[in-house]
This record gives sequence, C-alpha cells and structure tokens, in this order.
Amino acid sequence: MVAGAVLAGVFAWRVTLQGIDQQIAAKRSAIRKLVLSGSLPPNQEVADYLAARQTTLEARYQLWLTSVATPPAADAAAQADPQLYFQEQFHEVQRALERLSAARGVSVPEQLGFPKELPPSDTVPRLLMQLSLMQEAAELVFEHQVSALNSLKVEDPQPVSGEEGEEPFVMRLPVRVRLTASLPQLMKILGAIEQKRPLIDVRSLRVTGQPAGDALEIELILARYLSLSATVSDAAEEELPTRDAATTKTKKPSAGAKKGKGAAPPPASLHSGRSGAPRSREPE
Repeated sequence: MVAGAVLAGVFAWRVTLQGIDQQIAAKRSAIRKLVLSGSLPPNQEVADYLAARQTTLEARYQLWLTSVATPPAADAAAQADPQLYFQEQFHEVQRALERLSAARGVSVPEQLGFPKELPPSDTVPRLLMQLSLMQEAAELVFEHQVSALNSLKVEDPQPVSGEEGEEPFVMRLPVRVRLTASLPQLMKILGAIEQKRPLIDVRSLRVTGQPAGDALEIELILARYLSLSATVSDAAEEELPTRDAATTKTKKPSAGAKKGKGAAPPPASLHSGRSGAPRSREPE
C-alpha cells in the first residue's frame, strides 16, 4: 500500500513537472516572437493617442504651410551685390509711398525705420521681407482713407519654436506701424489684414484716444514668418565669391565712379544716394 502511494505521488509529480515545462516552453516561444518582431503590439489606448497626435501634427503643418512666407527670389542684381540691391528696393518703396501720399492726400513718414548703415549681406533676404510688409501695410492704410501714417519701423527678428525643447523652425519678422485713424477705419484695416496670405500676424495693438474728435492714435506691431530651413547663410556663401570675383576681375565702377572718383564700394549709408537710385525699376 505504501509503495503504491509513493508511485502514485511520483507519477503525479512528473505530470505536473511536464505541464510546467510545457508552459515555460510556450512562454519562451511567445517572447521569442516578440523579440523577432522588434516591437510590442500597442493597446487601444496607445493607438488612440498616436492617431490624435498625428492629427494634431497635420493640423500644425497645414497652419504653418499657409502662414509662412517664402524669401524673395534673388535675381542677378541681388546676387551680384545684395547690399546695393536692398538700397535700390528701399528707395523704390519710399518713392511708391510718396506717390500714394500725393494721390490720397495723406502724410507719410519722411524715412522708413531702418538703420542708416547698409545691412550685412546675409540679412538682406529677411529685410526685404520686412520692407515688403511695410509697403503692404502702408497700402492697406491708404486704402481705408486714414488721417495720417505717422511712422514705419523695422523690429528685430525673433526665432519661434513650436513646443518646449524644440529647435526654432521659423523666424518672426515684425514691423511697427503708427497711424491716426477712426475706430471704423481701424476695424476695416484689421479685417483686411486677417484676409492676407501669407499670414500677417497682429502681435500688438495699442490705441490712444484724443481729447477732441473721433481720431485715434494707433500703434500696430505686425509680423510675417520666414522658414529657417531657407537660411540665408548658404545663399550668402554662394553669392560672396561671385561678388568678389566680379570686383577683382572686372573692376566694375560703382556709383561713385560716375563722379570721377574712381571705383568705390557701395555707399555706407542706406539713405544716401537716394536721388541716384535707378528710376528704371520704379513701379508704374
């Protein structure tokens, strides 16, 4: 009897041991399959999060796609001498605003708010965008018959990052606009700005009333955005050798050479040489 009980116990133990071995083998096989696939299957909660994240990223992409401006195309003149090209464009915008002022009977600032010195070549593309924004803002103001356009001033660029820890991927290019207008005129101007594409971002609005009348002193900070992927440094590295080679080989005279002073670099001041700016590029 005792021997039978012992044998029965040993048999039961072996059966249990075999079952445990089979379970271990099955677990090992499952783990091996997971390792070979390289990933764990996500549960429904993880899948929902990933889908929502993808939707958010696509929405952000579409927003920036319609908001970010592209740098102006560089023609041969801009590549040969970016500083002189910017000076010419600067004077063209000034003349355009003077014509609009004369046609509408609205006063404009005598000078656009840029530094007096010629800008470094690698900053010319973004300054051209800010100059274009100034002209566009001034045209909007003139369209709505404001009392006066008091000043236009360029502001420092500001890198913009999407989320905390991300590298900046766009550059904010602001300009400051001061004008005198009524409240209905201001509302129409803001409505027109909202319709503009690429986006014109109203970063700041300050309104000051006057003791008499309905005229308001208004200060707007407007901005456009430039993708940092279109960096200027690469373009500048390609343009500078061309400019240097042209200067060395051809000794092409500058504006100063026409006055009998020999070859000279472009004027050191942005506001100099205004009367000598080429009239052929003046818009009709």
